[in-house]
Parts: sequence; C-alpha cells; structure tokens
Amino acid sequence: MHEKVEGIQRETVIPGRWFMDEEAVNTSGYPILFVHGINTSSDTWIQDNDMLSITRGAGYQSVFIDLHPDEDMWRNGEILAGKLLEMYEFFNEKMVVVTHSKGGIDVQSALVHYGASPYVARVITLSTPHHGSELADLAFSKWAGWLTDALKSKTNAVFSLQTAYMKGFRAETDGSDLTQKIPIYTFGGTGWGGAYSELFWGGLYLSRFGQSDGAVLVKSSRLSYAKEVAVGDWTHTTIKRGSEVFPYLKDLYKEDVTDVVYGELSELALEGETSALHRGGEFEGNGLERFSVEEGVESITVDWISDQKSTVYKLIGPDGKEYKNWNVALDATGYFPGAHHHSILLTKPVPGSWEVKAVSRQKEHYMLSILFHKKSGGASLVNALNGGPPSVKKTYTIHHLPMKSGKKPSTLITSEDLSSLPLADFEEGIHNITTDLEGKTEQGSDFQRTMVQTVYVDGKGNIY
Repeated sequence: MHEKVEGIQRETVIPGRWFMDEEAVNTSGYPILFVHGINTSSDTWIQDNDMLSITRGAGYQSVFIDLHPDEDMWRNGEILAGKLLEMYEFFNEKMVVVTHSKGGIDVQSALVHYGASPYVARVITLSTPHHGSELADLAFSKWAGWLTDALKSKTNAVFSLQTAYMKGFRAETDGSDLTQKIPIYTFGGTGWGGAYSELFWGGLYLSRFGQSDGAVLVKSSRLSYAKEVAVGDWTHTTIKRGSEVFPYLKDLYKEDVTDVVYGELSELALEGETSALHRGGEFEGNGLERFSVEEGVESITVDWISDQKSTVYKLIGPDGKEYKNWNVALDATGYFPGAHHHSILLTKPVPGSWEVKAVSRQKEHYMLSILFHKKSGGASLVNALNGGPPSVKKTYTIHHLPMKSGKKPSTLITSEDLSSLPLADFEEGIHNITTDLEGKTEQGSDFQRTMVQTVYVDGKGNIY
C-alpha cells in the first residue's frame, strides 16, 4: 500500500513504499512519480532540493517511492512494476516518471521486462547511466578491492552498472517494441562542481572517456531511440534539483508533448589526454606508495581514496619537496559510498620517482589514483600502450564474477597474455580486467599506467 505523509517526514525507508505530496491542491494532469538512484532514497528529491515545492506550485501531484539503494535493475524493476499498477489504480491515471541516475534503468526494467508499460505515459531520465559507468568498472577492479570490500560497496547495484553488464542489458532491452511505445526524454550533465568538490575526482577520472557530470558520461546518458532534451552544466547532484531542471521539465509534464525546445546538445571537445595509475592496499600505522612521473606531464592529481578521514598524508617529490595540504571531500559518485578523497593537484610536476606516505592510528583500506594530464598533440601515450611497444610490460589481472556474485566464488587470474585466456569457457558473468603497464619513454623515463575494462559473457557464451 501507499503511505500518505504530511510534510513528507518519515522515520524508515522500506523498499516498495510509496507516498504522495499531501499539501498539493487543485492538481491537474498526470501525477509525477520521482524515482531515486543508487545508494539514495526518495529523500534525494525532498531534502536540500526544491523539486517538491516547485512541482506543487506548478499544480502537479508529486509521488515518491523508495527502492533498494543497493540492488540491481531486475529486483527493483519487479518491485516498481507492481507499485506502478497500484498507483495507476489509485489515481486512475497513467504516471509521468522522472528518474535520477540508476533509477532510469530500474524504470525501464519495470516497463520492458515486468509489464508496467500500460501504467506510464512517458519517462524522463536525469543523468541515467544507460550504458553503465567506468566508475562501476573501477569499483570491482583489482586495485579498488581493499577499499570497496571494507566499504561493503560491491553491491548488486554497482555490479549491474559495469559497462559490459549494461551492454548485455541493452541487448536484452533495446530490441523490444516497448522501447518505442513509451517516450523517453534524456538529460545529461557536464559539470563537476568546484575543484576538490565531492564530484571533482569522478569528473577528472571520467574525462579520459568523455564529458561527464562527475559520475555519469554524457554519452552514457543517451539512448538512440530517446529524445535528448538538454546537456547542461549540471553536476550529478544539481541535475535533479527543481530550480535547475524544472524549466525543461514543465513542457514534458503536459498531456501532449509537442512544443519542447531542445537544448544545445553539442559537447565541448576535451583538451589533452588524461590517463590513470591505480594502486591499493591496507595498512595500520605507516603506509607507503611510490609512483613515477615521466617528462611532458602537464599536471597530476594525486587522490588517496580511503575509508578513513583523519589520516595524515605527505606527498614527496623527486627533489625532496614535501606537499602536506591535502583537500578532503566525501565521495558523491555513488560507487564508493562513505569513502573520503584526499587529493592534491600539481601543475608541471617534476619528472622522477614520487612517494606518498600515510600515518594512521587505525587500520586503513585505500585506493591510490594518480591522474596524469598531457596536452593535446603528439603521440598518445595510452594509444601507444595499446599498440604494445616491446619495451612495455603488460600484466593482466582478470577477475571473473559470476552473475550471482554473492553466492558463488569469484575467480582471479593473472597473466601477461590476454589472448590465451578462454573467457567464453567461464559461466555467465563479468570479467573485470585490470591491465597494469610499466616501461620507459623514448627519453628513458619510467612510466606506469593502469587501464580497467569489463567483458560480459552471457549464459550462451556470447561475449559483450
């Protein structure tokens, strides 16, 4: 059953419970259902958000639902389908569904795979990772394991948002006639917030793949058969705020959508090349990590992502100079909930061997990420690495994760020859592949990089 809550004050969150804005009066048109994303609840629309008051002021009935914050689109989609039927019978009217982040995937699962399409007029997705997120790939990768295991963030939700898993979901979903039956309108963001903000690191990491809002790539927010309304300077947080997006939403709430003015959809060209190095582990007392910076690097961001906030860190350059002014921000990407980013941005770093020293009174689990940025022009380092120069050593760590990863053991393989591994021989699941590279530049400097990718093998042996 649904719950009527005056003032929208609730003490508990129960997946499947839905409630409506009791202060809305003289409403007309479709009821508007708001669906939250990963690691959040319906509060994301209500607390520190003016979406409720703006929707009420415009004369619409707001409806909210809580789903599992840590479950995949199949479990949430099934729950949501049953609740959409309840809402349809209660209001005697179809719903317009507004979704944030993974909520858009949960909704599409309900419509296409669980029979809820008769109850929905249209769907609006705000920065939904329709094609997954490279941050989800990273969360299940080799070097993130110490941290994500400690955070207990390797959930079914994050698992399902790995890019290869989402290729499988798209293959099962996009061919359905129902994808054309229910109109979908998409939004994407390109803002990260200020330097060292809660989404800055996510945006910087994702910049190697394209523009993003700090958690989701613009190109992942798109569907070929959907209508893209706008790509704006929104972060993954601001894109769901009423004052930010309601000017676009109001035309999508009408009985007939005929006069929507679509925004500027072009993306800015990314300047330069960003590549990454990842390391990880655990320690108690003193921790140490070393990394190399080659010549030609314009800037580096050193980001020590930890389950501790008060650890003391020190970055030491090849010239002996020490850097102690770390910026601290709580992660807001959704993929490392509860983690703290300790970061320093340096321009024109001195080439050579660098160290990060950490001192903690508690046991600490961490992932160290070094993001290297080079100017445009010249040969791409990552492309050169992909080409496989003889001087580059590649080590592949393949983590096979069965689809029911919580019930079956995973398999870990390390190899220097990826082509010899028969991925299709494994049972259905994800192969999360971490490639560690090390070698020397033409000038003789040491360099190191890490690349993460995922491969999905379905129950029939098809590889995505």
